[in-house]
Amino acid sequence: MLQTSQIVPELEASASFMMGLAYKQFRTLANQALLAKLGISLEMLGALKVLAHGGEMPQQGLAEGLLRERSATKRLVDNCIKRELVTSFKSETNKKAKYLMITDKGLLIKDQAGAILSEIIEQFYEPLSTQERDTLLVLCRKLIKDDIYLGND
Repeated sequence: MLQTSQIVPELEASASFMMGLAYKQFRTLANQALLAKLGISLEMLGALKVLAHGGEMPQQGLAEGLLRERSATKRLVDNCIKRELVTSFKSETNKKAKYLMITDKGLLIKDQAGAILSEIIEQFYEPLSTQERDTLLVLCRKLIKDDIYLGND
């Protein structure tokens, strides 16, 4: 297991490196728990949340909602369809467009995953006070640029 004392000082002084490391650790914890308990990934949960919020939408709309590339979204959708969390259908007006909709099973899994994720979030952020958590979120929002495409996974 990596200890922060093993990180090269120049990298430990880099906020972007440390943010990336924190996210990797969170993602690992979340994916392990979601996979073990529900057979889904954090990315699948994101897709379910976007579809639950947006309703029926083209696959491109899901990609945009997740800020992911189309090819990565296609694989994600295929995995969700295999698990019967999402259904796809052709548009009545545009036969090339693939539309997606969350299933009842997908809604149930989304809710169950939300509860699991809440526990993980609480444990992960436990070293931070409520004020520090709020400040972290505000700072991250300030760093995010609206005009930069985030299609990299």
